[in-house]
Order: sequence, then structure tokens, then C-alpha cells
Amino acid sequence: MNLPNRLTLVRIALVPVYLVLLTGGEFCRWMAALVFSVAAITDLIDGKIARKRGLVTDFGKFMDPIADKLLVLLPFVYFCCESTQADMIPVLLMIAREIIVSGFRLVAAGRGIVLAAGRSGKVKTAVQMIAVIMLTLVPPWPWLTTPAWIATWICGALSVCSGWEILWKNRQVLEEEA
Repeated sequence: MNLPNRLTLVRIALVPVYLVLLTGGEFCRWMAALVFSVAAITDLIDGKIARKRGLVTDFGKFMDPIADKLLVLLPFVYFCCESTQADMIPVLLMIAREIIVSGFRLVAAGRGIVLAAGRSGKVKTAVQMIAVIMLTLVPPWPWLTTPAWIATWICGALSVCSGWEILWKNRQVLEEEA
């Protein structure tokens, strides 16, 4: 197994570690933020390494997006369940976007079309990661409550916009089906 795929698997393995740390006290929250940050960094570098070294694999194409969704969406769901730190509506918008875009990508892939992530999708993911770190650190830093709440709503809006963008730019995939 090559390095980018190992990094993807590390990212997946870090998600439950992060979630367990969230259930602890203040020190655990700091550790959770660190674990999440490490996982987020693997997301930044695995694709770059794969493309630069010619290590792109079908496994990576399939598992990297799954790892990204686990890394970002599970913390938001946790925060919705834990308290009022994250509102349910933007989190549901994020989940809906991921389901719709994933289904759209499957239809496109069935026709031999690969839908690359657009700029807005990358911005969405980066903002989601920042928001998760903020939400993680609310207990030790209560002043982050309002900024984290705002960031969560921004994530919901970015999810809708980036989802719409990928559907609109690739609408020919849907038109061929009709």
C-alpha cells in the first residue's frame, strides 16, 4: 500500500480517536483538537503526494472522499447531539449535500466521467475543518461559542453553494439521463 493510501487510512482511524477524546474533560478537548488537526493535515497532503509521485489508485479515489466525509461530518453530528454548540439545520444541509454530490458522482462515474472537486468544495472543506476545531475548543474557550455557531452556518451555506456548483457545472450528466 502506498503512502497516500496509508495517510487516508490514518485519517479514518483518527476519527474514532477524536470522537472518544471529545467525551473527556478540557485536556481531552485540547488533545481532540490536535488529533483532528493531524487528520486534517493528512487530507491536505495525501492527494498532493499521490499526484506528484504518480501514486493515484482506485483505492485512493474511492476511500479519500469517504475519509473526508467521516472526518468532517461525524464531528458535526456529535456536536448536534452533545449540546447546542452546532445547529441541526446547517449540519443537515452539509449531510444532504454530501449524499447528493456522492450520488451524482456515482452516476457520472458510471458514464466514465470523473467529477473533480471544485474550488468552492475545497473552500467548504477548509471552513468545515476550521469550524470543527472551533467547536472542539468551545468548552475550554467559551468565547468561541458564537464564532463557532456562525462558522457552522457558513459551512451549511457553503455546502449548498458548492453542491449547486458541481451539479450546475456538470448538468450534462443529468441531461443525458432524461
